[in-house]
Parts: sequence; structure tokens; C-alpha cells
Amino acid sequence: MTSGPTPRNLAHAILEDSRPPHALGPEVWQLADLLRQHATVRLRPRVDPRGQTETGQGLALSPTMAARCADDIARTVAFSRGVHQALRATRSLGIDRPARLLYAGCGPYALLALLSMTSFRPDELQVTLLDLHEPSIDSARAVIGAFGLEDRVEGYVTADACSYTFPSERMPDVILTETMNAALKGEPQVAIARHLMRQAPDALLVPERVHVDAILVDRGREFRFTENAAGVSEATERDHVPLGRVFELNRETIRQWEGISEDRLPAAALRLPDPLEPRYAPTYHTTVVAYGDHILHAYDSGLTLPRRIPIDASLRGGETLSFCYHLGSEPGLVCEVSRE
Repeated sequence: MTSGPTPRNLAHAILEDSRPPHALGPEVWQLADLLRQHATVRLRPRVDPRGQTETGQGLALSPTMAARCADDIARTVAFSRGVHQALRATRSLGIDRPARLLYAGCGPYALLALLSMTSFRPDELQVTLLDLHEPSIDSARAVIGAFGLEDRVEGYVTADACSYTFPSERMPDVILTETMNAALKGEPQVAIARHLMRQAPDALLVPERVHVDAILVDRGREFRFTENAAGVSEATERDHVPLGRVFELNRETIRQWEGISEDRLPAAALRLPDPLEPRYAPTYHTTVVAYGDHILHAYDSGLTLPRRIPIDASLRGGETLSFCYHLGSEPGLVCEVSRE
């Protein structure tokens, strides 16, 4: 009789980085099935946002919506590998205690830390799981127990990550939070990373970097597909004109924002080409560097789908687009247009 997949053999397959993320669909789906068998949060047949929480720093997804993120193959692989690499970097420093990982926004599966928990012994890794929603914490506890990983968990915390304060004995070496949407819009990724890194400025951050670029896109070609000689549908060559980096979230920018108390963070000002051909639309493109070389580019994941930059004015060319990042209950980039 053939035994089914286990968290440990799936962890080995997913964390071993010789295979690209897109080739690991079967393993990620098997892992998601295992998680759903043991979780106490149950998926509904249709997408249902009920149970989400509007916080002072953005929208916290409901436990059921958070559970659906497990099916984002590239996200699961890139973040799981990034966390593992960050923990290995911490362990390589020769510390004489377990590495401490804080997972803020762990959801009902604790998915992005789970594979590392199977790969490190309890004397090598201790994890604190934090989520705003008590059903997510209860579900994560059930999953951890079913997989026999209780001895890797230092604590379960139900709290808002934007106001959480570490106990002195649980200062993290690695901070993991994936509480974001494309273009860092709507969810509290920036606020959470900023709040937690202020308390532990030497911790490694996962994702290590998130940057948003402005790109002119010919939308008529962006989503056009053709059929190749083998009968397979392929995207046509896209027509992009890069404008530049708009905003970046990483340890260094968080340090640079230390003296800022108002509800907006600085971002770039970029000039449009003159003339501007009418087929082009300015678009945000998000890149997520989970850690090291584990990267999500545009279209790899739901986290990196391009978004059109909302601009009320009609553009002729030569205008300056001035950006800032607004914090608060509806966080995101804001663009103002000026003409000389």
C-alpha cells in the first residue's frame, strides 16, 4: 500500500529549489489539501469576504479568504523558500539558542512558516504565531498539533500586529508578514512591517523587499494571446515603457521613515515622455523579493498583478507624476499630476 504525502516530504520537494515554482503545482495543492483536512476554518464553496476586519491601518482578510491564499502556487513556494533561507542565514551566525520567527498574520494554516517548521528541530527554531482573528489562531493550533509540530511553537497570539509589542524574551530574529495586495494597496503590510521592525531593527524581514514601479503599458497588447505551432496559447510580446521606481518597502526605507509621524510616506516623482502616445496607460508593477533570490515578478502571483494608476486628468505627455504612500484605514499609493 502506497502511503500518501506528508508535510515533511512535501516540504522537501517545495523547499529544494532546483525546480521552479510553477512546476510545483501538484505538491502545493497536496499540501493545501492536507491543511484543509486538519484546519478548523472551513472553506466555503464561493469566495466570501464575511469575517474580514477593517482596521485603522487597512483591511485584515477573513480567515476563509486567508485560507484561499494557499492555492497561489508561486506565493506559497517563494515565501516558504524565502523564510527557510532567512532562517538558515540566522542559524549560520552561530547563535546558541533556537532562531526565533515571528509570523504576523499567520492565517488559519500558518502556511508560510509550516515547511520550515518541519525542516528545523525545536532546538533550532521557535515560532510565534500572531493573527488578528481568533478563529485563525485556533485553526493554526489544530494544524500544528495534527502535524506534530507543537514543540516548534513558542506562542500563539491573538492581536493586532500594528499594536503588538514583543515580550523581551521573544525578540524575533526573523519577522514574516504577508499582509499585502498588489501595489501595497488596501492591506496593512507597510504599517505592520514598520511597527514590528521599529522594535527589532536587526531582525531579517520577509519579504525582504517589496517595490512598486511605474510602467507605461499598451493595454491593447498586454492581454493578447496567440496560438503557437503546437496549438498552445501564448501571450504576445508586451509593449512596456518603464518610468521608474515609485516606492520601496525594506529595512532601509523603514529606518529612513523613523522621524515621520504624519500619515504619508515619501515616494518618487516621475516625468512622462513628451509626447505621450495615446495607446499607453500608466500602471503599477509590483515585485516581491521574499528573501535572496526567491522573487515574485509581475503576473507570477495575485500579489503582483499590475494595477492601473488611477489618474483623473487626461495625459498629453511631459507631466510629472508625484507619488506618496498614504497610511491609515485605506492605505496605498496616491498620484498627483502637475504640468509645468
